[in-house]
Amino acid sequence: MTPKERVRAAIEHREPDIVPVGEWIIDYEPASLVLGRPTFLRGKTNLIKAMWEGRRDDVVNSLKRDTVELVRRLDLDLVCVDLVWPVGMRYEPPERIDGETWRDKHGNVFRYSEQTEDLMLLELGSGPHEPKLPDRFVDDEFRPDPSELEVIEHVLAELGETHFLFTGMGDAHLPIFSALWIEEMMLQLADDPDGLAEEFFAAYEALVRRLPFFARLGFDGVIVGDDYGFNAGPFMSPDAFRRVFFPALKHICEACHENGMFLICHSCGNLRMLLPQMIEAGIDVYQSIQPLEDIAGLKRDFGGDVCLWGGVSNHDLVVGGPDEIHRQARAAIASCAPGGGFILGSSHSITVRTPLENIVAMLEAAGRHPRPACVEAKHEG
Repeated sequence: MTPKERVRAAIEHREPDIVPVGEWIIDYEPASLVLGRPTFLRGKTNLIKAMWEGRRDDVVNSLKRDTVELVRRLDLDLVCVDLVWPVGMRYEPPERIDGETWRDKHGNVFRYSEQTEDLMLLELGSGPHEPKLPDRFVDDEFRPDPSELEVIEHVLAELGETHFLFTGMGDAHLPIFSALWIEEMMLQLADDPDGLAEEFFAAYEALVRRLPFFARLGFDGVIVGDDYGFNAGPFMSPDAFRRVFFPALKHICEACHENGMFLICHSCGNLRMLLPQMIEAGIDVYQSIQPLEDIAGLKRDFGGDVCLWGGVSNHDLVVGGPDEIHRQARAAIASCAPGGGFILGSSHSITVRTPLENIVAMLEAAGRHPRPACVEAKHEG
């Protein structure tokens, strides 16, 4: 089977030749270890600074080259690729307040996190921290600037025939993270659930309007990612989920299927309580399965209705050793792979501080043959 055939078989609950493997995200640090050179893939603060400095072409060229090489070196079956910044897009560098803090012209304050190497939005200002892109719809059809497709077209040319390609469909933006939205959403969920439902549906409808464009390009799937909970459980009751979030999720699932694509749902938190509704909405793949959700139990209870993507704790990938990672991968394969409906990967993504030997251990447990640049160089020497 090709990687594309393998993933499609798993999603359709047909047992493939071997277990599919993949990651939604691999941060720049472990990616650099695999590639043997620096990269802007999931570049976090390094990427943000490069864009502030006007180095858009350097970033995009890295994404083109390194996305393809990373997939091949790790022997992955799936790859996510998205729109990039159009040529000519400029960011105005913010004022540096101290060694870890910046403030832009609107008063937005950003602070560097040494632990995750992210730049976090600490305080909201009076305006957006991203330049506004023009409307790209012509005659009700999505038509992005050709330069926004540079990475997509390169990856499609290199991997589109052989690998399972999926996309988030959204515009390129700086990877500046914020948890400030959570409090506002929780208040609106309590005070104005119908208003929140309308906003959520409108956001997904905006993506639905883009679906035909990405289907014509040849994508196999779409990923949507909205966190519905934390380790203790969902942010809301099942009744509130059905009222506020279910209609939008069902809408985009139906639209994906009408356009011949699968819907991958990424959502953090212990969502066992909500998973029946997510399946009813039509998701094809559930990704970001926390260890406490018990993936073997999910396979037992829901494995006939949804493809599970995960199995190895991304926390343990950072702090554990290769033997433990190999054990988790083999256990997940043994409990989840029979009958299809399973893709092996981390419980979220491959993050900074993940040792290369742990990545290799996970992939080798699935019968893969990763070729990190450093190992290849030793063999050549």
